[in-house]
Amino acid sequence: MDDTTVPATAPQRPRLSASALASVLLGGLLFYSWFWISITIFFTGLGSLPALGTGLLLLIPWFLVMQVIVRIERRRAVAVHRLSVILPPTRRSRRGGFRGWLSDRWLEFCTGAFWRGVLHHHLAMLVAGAFFTLFVIAVWLGWTSADVALRQGALQLGSLELSRWMLGIVALSCAVVAGISLVLGALADRGVARVLVSGSEEDLRVQVAELVERRQGAVDAASQERLRIERDLHDGVQPRLVNLAMTLGIAKNTIRTDPDRATDLVGQAHSEAKAVMTDLRQLARGIHPAVLTDRGLDAALSALAARSRIPVELHVDLHDGRGARLDREREAVAYFLVSEALTNIAKHSEAEHASVSVRQTRDTVEVRIEDDGRGGAQVHRDGLSTGLAGLTDRVRATGGRLEVASPVGGGTVLLAVLPVPARSAAVAMPAAPRPGTQNPQNTQDPQTIQNTKEALR
Repeated sequence: MDDTTVPATAPQRPRLSASALASVLLGGLLFYSWFWISITIFFTGLGSLPALGTGLLLLIPWFLVMQVIVRIERRRAVAVHRLSVILPPTRRSRRGGFRGWLSDRWLEFCTGAFWRGVLHHHLAMLVAGAFFTLFVIAVWLGWTSADVALRQGALQLGSLELSRWMLGIVALSCAVVAGISLVLGALADRGVARVLVSGSEEDLRVQVAELVERRQGAVDAASQERLRIERDLHDGVQPRLVNLAMTLGIAKNTIRTDPDRATDLVGQAHSEAKAVMTDLRQLARGIHPAVLTDRGLDAALSALAARSRIPVELHVDLHDGRGARLDREREAVAYFLVSEALTNIAKHSEAEHASVSVRQTRDTVEVRIEDDGRGGAQVHRDGLSTGLAGLTDRVRATGGRLEVASPVGGGTVLLAVLPVPARSAAVAMPAAPRPGTQNPQNTQDPQTIQNTKEALR
């Protein structure tokens, strides 16, 4: 599922602007040109379908053009009429490449929102054409009356004689009618857009259902992370801490009777304590690595690639034209997506090479991980092999999607598309500490730090 492309905006008080009046004029021009072309193409294509499907040669381009026009009409409703457009989320294909693009077009074609947009586009042109015609007639009559009044002074229509003043009144009345026709056309256009574009209660229900699904994805991802931390603590750190406590207990009991053995046990405990600290450091890095917070996604992914057991080709392009760093949530999702994928590749894929590509645009972040292994990876939720399911939940919680292409013997490709909201795209970078100032995260005395380092050697 994917959100609509129309930005979420708070509803504003409607107002009659010059752009709304200009929309009536533009809609009237389109009514006399594009409206009839579109109607002709559509019905000609439908009529030609029985002839071996030749009508598809007209309908397919018409559908593609309509999908673009529907998006433009939604944005026009927001920009011109200040409407709050509410659309249900659109299903997206899990395939990649051209086949995925075709699937997305088909899924959009099957939605009611698309057909309401098509109806709105043509109905808006029809309404604008009616008021535009009235506007043109009023302007023509007013211009003609004013021209006759200025050149001839009076006009004889059979037995009726129109004086110069009467012609002036007619010209002024036509100017008022022309202005009123534009205003009424703008109000009618807004009413049509409000009914067909702004959405309905059913659209709100679908959108709420999508938000509930995202929330469930976040809950599932958090649950998987909690279970992983519990497993790592129970299977890794806890036994070593128990062993450390037992070693120190034996050393305590033998320190008077057998000092040499006690010294040897203390040395073993010292080594075990350093090993436990390393495990805890690795566990903390798995929760949220410090390099990701301090230096950003590029440096964190470089560290992952350097630690990988198989060669990894890394390409990172995080320049979106605004010079802003990604927000913390999307950085973390992209990092753990790459981390978990590289771990799975090293454990299960039998691959000899992997590549990671991260590319940021203005609205999305695309993360692509590819390997040349045996393939066959699938998303399971059986409680046993749930690695990809956890990644899917993480990506789904951000409103993005994760596509998995893994034919048997053909390697595996993971493609994650994470949306970047405008409000969270720009994240202020932490300011570097000034010379002579103290870092608030490290306020220990230098002598204490040095003593700690010597004790751990």
